[in-house]
Amino acid sequence: MVQPNSPSPQPEAQRSSWGLFLAFLAAGGGTVLVADNLSDVLGVVPPVFFGLAYYLMHRSSRLRRFSTITYAFFVFALVISVRHLVLDSSPVNGLLPSLNGLIVYQVIDTSVVLAPVILLVLANGGTLSSLFLQKGNLRLGLAIAVPVFLALLIVSFLIEQALAPSFGVQGVGLPFVLSLAPYLSIVALLNGPKEELLYRGLFVQRYDAFLPRRGTNLLSTIIFALSVVEQEYFAQLIGAVLVALVGGLLFVKLMRKTNSIIASGICEGASTIPIYLIVILTLVH
Repeated sequence: MVQPNSPSPQPEAQRSSWGLFLAFLAAGGGTVLVADNLSDVLGVVPPVFFGLAYYLMHRSSRLRRFSTITYAFFVFALVISVRHLVLDSSPVNGLLPSLNGLIVYQVIDTSVVLAPVILLVLANGGTLSSLFLQKGNLRLGLAIAVPVFLALLIVSFLIEQALAPSFGVQGVGLPFVLSLAPYLSIVALLNGPKEELLYRGLFVQRYDAFLPRRGTNLLSTIIFALSVVEQEYFAQLIGAVLVALVGGLLFVKLMRKTNSIIASGICEGASTIPIYLIVILTLVH
């Protein structure tokens, strides 16, 4: 029988939840923010740190319950480190000045993320379903994602006509812009699932073991938004940051609703179409 004056466990549980939220935010957000400021040599520091932390936690009976989420941060940090190393290399970076090169660049970027995440999670006893890499409710997902993708594709063309001059792109007719739709679609559909897997699919179920769903949704959204922040381009990317914050909350809910990464990946990719349209126009014009 609970005594009237006995303290309620709820405040303590809430404090613990907030403490873990901040710890996970520091781990994920810190990894993202320092990635662009470390040299290739120092880039190994985050994955080595989380790899060592995982090893120690896995061996400790008291801390073992944190080993799974720590392993996820190890995979996250390792993939980001390798991704920067590969994409910043001269052969890969040299692909960007052409449209076909941009497609190849995006294929490499997506491969560098998907392959290590999947293989490392499976090697540690994880499953594809723990990454939301499954069919799920495909009919519902496509019923939402396809119209969203087409709508954002059309809106992007309208935005381009209004804002392209501010990016130094002038004299481009709408027919020419429409001819870029296949390139935009390929790049967006490659980019979306990659980002969803790395920032949400890898973490959502693992966060859920420690945080309420709202906390998980907010945490994954903030860390993804931080990945968009680049100091030298912050003024131009402020819109992308806001889209990442608002869209991120919607994408993670869609992922949960459909129990799959497919629909949220398509929608996330669609949200990047306006940015890629400007990038492509600067390459070809």
